[in-house]
Amino acid sequence: MPLYLFSDMFLRAPQLREMFPVNMRSQRDRLMSALTLAVENCANLAEITPYLHQLGRSHRKFGTEPEQYAQWSASVVNTMRRFSGNAWDDELEREWCVFLATLSQVLVDGARQDSTNRPSHWSAEVISHERRAIDTAVIRLLIDEPFPYVPGQSAPIEVGKWPNMWRYYSMANVPRQDNTIEIHVKADGAVSQTLVREMHEGDIVKLGAPVGTLTLNPNTERNILLVAGGTGFAPIKAILEHVIRLPVPPWVSLFVGAREPKGLYDFDIVRTWAERHSWLNVRAALSEIGAPDVAASGTVSEVVSRYGRWGGYDAYVCGPPAMVDSTVSMLRENGFSDNRIRLERFASAATPTQRFATSTTTG
Repeated sequence: MPLYLFSDMFLRAPQLREMFPVNMRSQRDRLMSALTLAVENCANLAEITPYLHQLGRSHRKFGTEPEQYAQWSASVVNTMRRFSGNAWDDELEREWCVFLATLSQVLVDGARQDSTNRPSHWSAEVISHERRAIDTAVIRLLIDEPFPYVPGQSAPIEVGKWPNMWRYYSMANVPRQDNTIEIHVKADGAVSQTLVREMHEGDIVKLGAPVGTLTLNPNTERNILLVAGGTGFAPIKAILEHVIRLPVPPWVSLFVGAREPKGLYDFDIVRTWAERHSWLNVRAALSEIGAPDVAASGTVSEVVSRYGRWGGYDAYVCGPPAMVDSTVSMLRENGFSDNRIRLERFASAATPTQRFATSTTTG
């Protein structure tokens, strides 16, 4: 179905093809995910308007123009007609056309509102590139103009080698006056491998607008439990730096998990912070190769469950999907309600709803 839709659209408007990467599998998946969500909420699009506005804003980095939504809508109708068989009739076609016109207008409105206060994308220069492990790099970027975001959010990045193939990376620091950000990259995809293995100081990348809800909840007086795995440590580190700057920080417990000691690539920094701040406790967990002098043995969720009682805490969790899912299950078993858990799964197959969700429990 998505193959047919894109084929129809590119035959209808060949100029649109250059807006997409050569390999479009993830784009097809994201399109169907977003379209399915919209159809499920067709009776009340207001429920997902914040998500749709964010989606419209994110399309600006591709150079999407309002009239192009009409071409997309025509291809959606053509595709639905093709796959609906005898269920298709003139009335159903009219309903689809009205629905898609309304949907497109919400997307256009989101993009138009965004265009009044920020560019469609930013340019950034690599000013430092440190390999912390064979497959992991910490990269510092200098952005060409102010880049407002909230600690814990992520932003899409495009490298010159892979045009129109945007991949999301979390900022690992609070916003700085010098317009620099730090990202942590594991070489597990085409863009990530390029960033880790081929980028050098002076190279240029593009950034899209920041998104995400893995941000500090300002409306709570609870203490904070931070749980990170792999490069999911990046947004957790940014959140912790945010907490350090609060006038009266709450008690914070940070747990960082990895398979082996090399996976704790940036742990020394937060250990130094813990030595300076009595309200901060940090612990590491190693699931495969033990190092008792460095970390506790076990998965990070197992180690968290062995320490303390978490009744007075809010949890922030980020890392690989399996690690996040096991940690959330453990937290729920320990009495956490969903409104006390904010999370993000670091996965290349993340759907638009996982990146742009307004709920605190979907990432």
